[in-house]
Amino acid sequence: MKQKGIIIELTSLLDVILIMLFWVMMNSSEQSENYREKADEEIAAAKEQTKLVQMQLDEEKQKEEALAKALTGFADGQLYELKISFDENSDVLVLSFGGEELDRLGFEQTEAIKQAVNSIEIPEDAAVLAAVIYDGNKVLYRDMQSIRAALDELSKENDNIYIGYIDTSIKN
Repeated sequence: MKQKGIIIELTSLLDVILIMLFWVMMNSSEQSENYREKADEEIAAAKEQTKLVQMQLDEEKQKEEALAKALTGFADGQLYELKISFDENSDVLVLSFGGEELDRLGFEQTEAIKQAVNSIEIPEDAAVLAAVIYDGNKVLYRDMQSIRAALDELSKENDNIYIGYIDTSIKN
């Protein structure tokens, strides 16, 4: 008698293999969707951050233009001056712009100094260059400190105010 070989039915095995192949394909497409969503979120976050950086850059450009304009004005004599002068009665702060007197204040009027400087009508995006001119031999240290404190506070509140201090008692 002849022996016939063993007959193996592969139909069910092929079904299992095809089912596993479909499952792997579906799983990989689902993962690629998740990666795509994460990538889209990161792109959106990067675009938002780019907008913020661009806004900051534009703001800094405006400040730079305002400062350049103020420096041009400074060359033409447009400088705010806070001179400490001495009248016959008391020491006085004289606020002036381009040689024209705007206000006279007393030393003890810290709030008045801030109000006087704030009352100057300055365009919103303009930079202001100011010089405090004083004689270090005549002005008391405490008076100068109170003036400096008031102006420094004002300078912190307004990014576009730049203050320099000139002591006329110092000779080169």
